[in-house]
Amino acid sequence: MQRPLRVVDVNNFFSATGGGVRRYHLEKLQALSEDPNLEYHVVVPSDRTEVERYGRATIHHLPATNALGSGYRFLVNPLRLRRLLKRIQPDVVEVGSPYVLPDIVRFAARGLDCAIVGFWHAHYPVAYAHRPLSRRSPKLAKAAERMAWWWARRTYGRFDTTLAAADCVRSTLEAEGVPGVSYTPLGVDLALFTPTRRDTALRRTWGAGDRDVVMAFPHRLCEEKNLSAMVDAYEIVREARGERVLLVVAGRGPDEALVQDLAARYPGDVHYLGYLPRREDMARLLASVDIVAALSPTETFGLSAAEAMAAGNALIGSEELSVGEMLRESRAGVPVADGDPRAIAEAWLELLQPGRARLLGARAHTFANRHFSWARTFERIVGVYEATTHRSQADEVAPVAATSGGWGAGVARLLADDEQKGARPERRTRKIGGGRRSA
Repeated sequence: MQRPLRVVDVNNFFSATGGGVRRYHLEKLQALSEDPNLEYHVVVPSDRTEVERYGRATIHHLPATNALGSGYRFLVNPLRLRRLLKRIQPDVVEVGSPYVLPDIVRFAARGLDCAIVGFWHAHYPVAYAHRPLSRRSPKLAKAAERMAWWWARRTYGRFDTTLAAADCVRSTLEAEGVPGVSYTPLGVDLALFTPTRRDTALRRTWGAGDRDVVMAFPHRLCEEKNLSAMVDAYEIVREARGERVLLVVAGRGPDEALVQDLAARYPGDVHYLGYLPRREDMARLLASVDIVAALSPTETFGLSAAEAMAAGNALIGSEELSVGEMLRESRAGVPVADGDPRAIAEAWLELLQPGRARLLGARAHTFANRHFSWARTFERIVGVYEATTHRSQADEVAPVAATSGGWGAGVARLLADDEQKGARPERRTRKIGGGRRSA
């Protein structure tokens, strides 16, 4: 009897209050923990060492460095991860965040017969390299983006394959020289995010009647999500309408004061709810509004936009990357240029016209139910895992010192010391889905 396919997920973007990345892993835990053909492990950057069981799956807490109060922790100790991987003997290790983790995983997996798969959760060459510098120095921003793409090729480009949740992201990665990218769109809990959760009592707390059109901004409150453009657009729409305009904001973030100030200027019209920890509350919120703004131009899937569509909302969304792709394919909203308050205001005014938001919201709900399935997501991902593990594993990982300079040389010495504590695992063969692979 063949043993199950052993999969390990490692991701520094996993946090207790994280958004789409955390949701991906939690949905994956639920789906894969029930599959008798899989043995699923998640490595969580934590403040402690602990092992939890979730059905057939295992959650491993590993001590990690606090990332400057951001709510995230970074795994930076390759030996600790290596000891864990040697115990598990995985067939596949999925790496979900860039920067140092790709090298750490490759170091930790050295000598183990496993495929390494990347997941492009963050479009960091644009979101975290180019955009923060673009207003101060366009030249420096371009240089930073080029450097980030070089790093992406050096890290993700050396994985066996990389998963991308939007076809446009797949195309971008391949154009930038990251090979072997697989298109694997994510999903939505369609039983939770549905128009049937619409709550007229909740709408009344906002002063909204049946005919009022309510806009929502349910995201992290930061410039990455184009919050300031949204606030400016509200002022334009209010002036153009000459009457009250209803806006509901849910979330926390470094630019929270912008929303607090807006709510203070327009009490009764702008409602700031803070962070909603219960997904049921977010599902009720999305079902009870009519339009959702999804303005970030760097989303690699746009899970909050997909959930809003499933709940029956028209979108005002970025014309770029995954949200733009959703809007082009669904025709369920209005695409807008990055950081353009007037374009957002014009789209908002269009959707305030009687019946317009309701029409596009119905279209959004239909599209989401046809395309956003977690079950289909994980079927595709497991298919990629199996296809990847069938490939030849003859090429060993390059020596550590050659791949990361002086820091890598130091890690190489640590790994060499660690290697002496345990023998390299014996290689054998087994079948998965009709193919042969080393195990």
